[in-house]
Amino acid sequence: MEKLDDRLADILEQVQQEHLAGKQPEQLRLEDYRNYTVPAGDGETPILRLNLRSSLELAAKYSREYQSAKETLYFSALSLLAESNQWDWNPVNNFSGLWGVTQAPSSSTLATDSSLGFSKRFFSGARLTANIGLQTLRYLSGDRSVDLTSLANITVTQPLLAGYGQDIVREPLTQAERNLVYALRTYVRAREALLISIAERYYAVLNAKESLEIGKQTYQSVASSLERSEAMADAGRVDPFQVDQARQKVLTAESNLVSLEENFQNANDQLKSILGIPLDIGLETDSADLQRLAGQKLPTPPMNFEEAIQTAFKERLDYATVQDRLEDAARAVRIAEDALRPKLDLMLTSDARSNTSSSLSLMKFADSSYVAGLDLDLPLERTNELIQYKRRLIALQQQQREIAKARDNIIGDLRNVWRQLRSYEQSYEIQRISVTLSEKRVESTQLLFEGGRVDIRELLDAQDDLSSAKNSLTRSLVNHRISWLKLLYQLGQLPINPVNLWSEQLEVQ
Repeated sequence: MEKLDDRLADILEQVQQEHLAGKQPEQLRLEDYRNYTVPAGDGETPILRLNLRSSLELAAKYSREYQSAKETLYFSALSLLAESNQWDWNPVNNFSGLWGVTQAPSSSTLATDSSLGFSKRFFSGARLTANIGLQTLRYLSGDRSVDLTSLANITVTQPLLAGYGQDIVREPLTQAERNLVYALRTYVRAREALLISIAERYYAVLNAKESLEIGKQTYQSVASSLERSEAMADAGRVDPFQVDQARQKVLTAESNLVSLEENFQNANDQLKSILGIPLDIGLETDSADLQRLAGQKLPTPPMNFEEAIQTAFKERLDYATVQDRLEDAARAVRIAEDALRPKLDLMLTSDARSNTSSSLSLMKFADSSYVAGLDLDLPLERTNELIQYKRRLIALQQQQREIAKARDNIIGDLRNVWRQLRSYEQSYEIQRISVTLSEKRVESTQLLFEGGRVDIRELLDAQDDLSSAKNSLTRSLVNHRISWLKLLYQLGQLPINPVNLWSEQLEVQ
């Protein structure tokens, strides 16, 4: 098994060097999946403290999606190895035994037939088989004698018309090689998508955590407003109905806290699930990641939209696969067309054997038999082959449309994420101003309320608007970050360290 793993690793390394020269190379060895081990404790729920980098490191080890992507890649490598084995010098052997009994006269025999040899396929379409064998016949009754015969055989078959030529004969191996390239590209793209999913869920936890904190601050603010309104009502400075309004707002804020806590726990569970860690373990994310993100200048595309489209066409691995599959479809048409031709196979056979005796003797090669023959199959009935040819022609046209469809999808997806990035950038700037204005409004309204110039509703509305602006600001910041990563993904420019899934694009200055 170890030798098999080494061969697979060599195959995958070679494919990387030939087709992913610009990507960071990696050691693609499939390790057995191991579940996350919960640290032993004193009965309390263990707490796992994570930032974005450590979350990605955990996913590299325990993510079920990442392990499945590796296994899918290995299936393609195994298929290539199995196909390439068909073109090696392969040993063949056989042993059979037959026990016979006759009643009149009573006798029994044991006949054996054993052979050992090799077979080989060539890219011209030729097949070579050679073997040596030994036949024995042992009499189990009477004189109990033994008859021994040794023999040798070489057979060569060579197609001369249909089935001749490297392009035709090698097609299964060629397709297996290309399928591995496609699988490797899919694996790299799946890893990039996994990084985005993890970042999205990680920042969702931070967003939910921030919203919960804002909700607590809002609750404290409205509770404080309730206390002040009650004191002012006792002094006859405000009407009792304003106290009821404040009390109702406190109940609303308290109910909102319950929902925010539930959202926070759900976000935690979703992050645990994608990381492959148990749901019953405690999780504490690093709020500093969100603070660093807020302190960074929002990134902007380094190119215009038309340049981005051309970059995506050039860099996207999935688009390269769609284009290459058009070549596959064209080759399949040629293969199906070749099957419509007449078949003419040349067969050459040589046999040598020894005289049958009670002891082994040399084979008489001088008395060998040689046979040459032709096997002709005229294309008088090729209905199935013609149907297959028609299918391949249709598949070729379909693949041509798939390229156009892929181009449209790339442009559409890129335009969508491009718009989202611009929208979240504008929203972030708007909400940042809104937070500043809302804070000033709360301060001024607080003073006006205490001076009896506005009622409690004005103050409560100002506090609600401040809470909403803060939540919108955080949400816009997180959405912009995720859209930026998605833009890089759409451009095919999201380099990832295969060991820990970290990308330099995640660095926050």
